Amino acid sequence: MFVSARKLTLAVLLTLVAGFAAPAFAQDENPPDSVDMSKVKFQIVDATFVSNLQGTNANYKETQLDKYRGLVLTVKVTKQPGQPLTVICQDINIHYRFGESSDVAKCFGLSSFSAQQDEDRAMSLYSLGWGKSTTGTSTSKSGTVYFDVFFQNMEPETHDVHLFWGQSIGAVYTTHGWTK
Repeated sequence: MFVSARKLTLAVLLTLVAGFAAPAFAQDENPPDSVDMSKVKFQIVDATFVSNLQGTNANYKETQLDKYRGLVLTVKVTKQPGQPLTVICQDINIHYRFGESSDVAKCFGLSSFSAQQDEDRAMSLYSLGWGKSTTGTSTSKSGTVYFDVFFQNMEPETHDVHLFWGQSIGAVYTTHGWTK
């Protein structure tokens, strides 16, 4: 059987296009903005209790000073140099003890990243905890970066703070959305 060069070229081209397009429709095994914990390490290097905090987009001022303070944790991140990093406020919680009790607090603010621990970093506050921070050009190049995380309504005897990071467990499903 004889196939013309034009038909053969068209068949090869369609096969190549179909081969490149197929992965675009496959389910994505990696959630957006997820952190590969095997390549990144987090360490709390400082904790500061505050009664007010000036954010870039809002301010925090505690009204019940006899009961609560805000907590700013400085987090050291060790990552691969050149690898960008995005942290999402909703992914970050702390488990902590106060007195004989324990509790969980969600993140209400994230700072920008810096390459130095003692550098001032701009903090963005999120009333609903919806926000994120991404490394910039210079901090993506660095293997060690720092950022601050803000939690509110912390009791005076807060101690034993553990940082928790929400991660996908690998259950993946692609929906068609709710509209057609």
